Amino acid sequence: MPKAKTGAFYLTEQVLLTAANTPVQGTISLASYVDVASKQGIAVEQVDFMYQTEVGGAYLNALGGIGGASAYFNTGAQVTDVNRGVRTVSAADRALIGSASLVQDTTGALSHESDLYPDNYGPVATDEARIVVNDQLFFTAETSNNFSGTGNLAVTVRLKCRIVKLTERDFMAIAITSSAADN
Repeated sequence: MPKAKTGAFYLTEQVLLTAANTPVQGTISLASYVDVASKQGIAVEQVDFMYQTEVGGAYLNALGGIGGASAYFNTGAQVTDVNRGVRTVSAADRALIGSASLVQDTTGALSHESDLYPDNYGPVATDEARIVVNDQLFFTAETSNNFSGTGNLAVTVRLKCRIVKLTERDFMAIAITSSAADN
């Protein structure tokens, strides 16, 4: 069972979507947190996705009007612990940590869903978490929005994490699962 070595801290990454159907990827380095020799990993306890309109370096909290008020669009975002290239992966992919979807219908109404895929290695503090022993996370987002000159779409992921010490068996199980996810 993992034991937390730190309190919660947050890691963030942002990608800027400027064109329809063109996925963009950012990376989050975990190299200074993961230590193979001491069986130390990162427990991802929560994954939040945020969306903002970006125009000329200025960020707006409102998404209304991006791509036109009557435009239908879907934006997807995913965090994985294995690099699958700059593309959206299957929901069945073992490397998937969390994903989100933002949909604007033709009336301009927005809806958002997100999720986290925890492991079953027991509680870290009080919550289930996804434990990562790789040295990077990969954040990919893509939209079908054509933007119509109304600005870009900034997609940000915020991960609530802790550094954890794992038992040898749990560390090996996570490393084998991650290695198998490479295939």
